[in-house]
This record gives sequence, C-alpha cells and structure tokens, in this order.
Amino acid sequence: MQILNNNQNTNFTGAFRFKPDEIKAKADVPQLFTQGKQVFHDILEKGDEVIVLRNNYDKRVGNYIKENNIEGIEYYPEINTKSGLDDEHPEGLLTLIKDKAVIVKKNMQEIFETIATQKSPKKMKAHNVNKELIKISDALRLNIENPKIVSNKSFTRVRDDNKKRTIELIAPNKATTYVHVVPDSLNESSTKCIINGKGELVKKFETPTDIIRFNKLFKKMKTENVNQLIIK
Repeated sequence: MQILNNNQNTNFTGAFRFKPDEIKAKADVPQLFTQGKQVFHDILEKGDEVIVLRNNYDKRVGNYIKENNIEGIEYYPEINTKSGLDDEHPEGLLTLIKDKAVIVKKNMQEIFETIATQKSPKKMKAHNVNKELIKISDALRLNIENPKIVSNKSFTRVRDDNKKRTIELIAPNKATTYVHVVPDSLNESSTKCIINGKGELVKKFETPTDIIRFNKLFKKMKTENVNQLIIK
C-alpha cells in the first residue's frame, strides 16, 4: 500500500506510541476501536506499540491516557496517510516517524492541548451528495426517486425503495467514484463501475477477474469509511 504524507483527503491522521513498560495501555487502547485503527509493534524499540487512527479518533485515546495517568507515551499529531499504512510492512510508518520535520509531543499537557484543538473532519453537505447522485444516476440511467441517503466525506449509501435496490458510492477523490448497485433480488445482476468527475462512465467491471478486483478494493475502501456514516 502506498504511503502518503499529505493533508488532502486524509483518512488516517495521528499516531500514539506507547513505550514498552506501558503494558496495560498497549492492551487496552486497541480495544477502544473496532475499526479505523492500525497497530504496529517494535517500531522505535523492542516492545513498543504504535497505533495509527482515523480522523478525530485521537480524542478517545486522549481521554484514556488522562483517566489512567499514562506517562510512557509519545503523540505524533501530523502523521497523515490517505488510505492507512501497510500492516505487513512497518517500514512505511518508521519512515514517517523518523522524518526530521515530524512533530512529536511527549509532555502530557501538550498532548491534551493538541488533541483538544483538533478540528472535526468536514462532512459532505447534503446538496453536494445529491448533485453527485444526479450525475451518476444520469450516467447509469438509474432513475432514482425519493432516495434515502447516508454519507460521510467519501462514502455514500443510497436506498432506493421504489426499485428495491441499494446503491453504494465511494469517491476517493473528485475525479473518481466507485459505484456498486445492489438489487434486493438475487435474480438480478449487480452493477460495478467507475464514474469520472464529469459524470461519464469510465469502466464497467463485468469479467470474473474484474469483479474480484473490484470487490476486493471496494470492500477495503468501504471498511475504512462505513463506520463514519452521517444520516442526511
């Protein structure tokens, strides 16, 4: 997985490193989250643990370390990755942590103050979601009426009761939207495709190989986004 250290379209931001002797914290903190986390071990020294979190999850860890008076900790508020890091290759995380420009907070008061001033991730406005949905509906001739929409920054789920189907959209950037149209009936085929920023159909996934590739990628992106849905 490619490592990106930028501030645009960030999915994972902020990392906590627990020192080897913080045994309880190393066991407890990963259990605070069911999704949106990546845990690494033996990064800067044998026995340490680094947890990288989704946007705005840092506050939950901040509350834990404050309530439990955890001192053997370092906080990296500006470690940013677009799609997370590769769990099997911790070298990517190590590169970010050892970057000379990286900011690290070691003082407890500084950690709490930094977390407290973090802004919540911006949520997609309903009219923007509707605008994108209209483009996609036109491109695929979906003819959606009275949709029920839940959405966050890059993931949107649309329920179309009239035609008994669910439409899921994932837009990792402004130029690309992955579309999965799932009919309720098992006798109907689902649609898997990519729509560009102009609302044009770029690719339809129809061969067995393409479908497997789409399902794998879509599932990964969906897992990273679905737990932050906002009802519109």
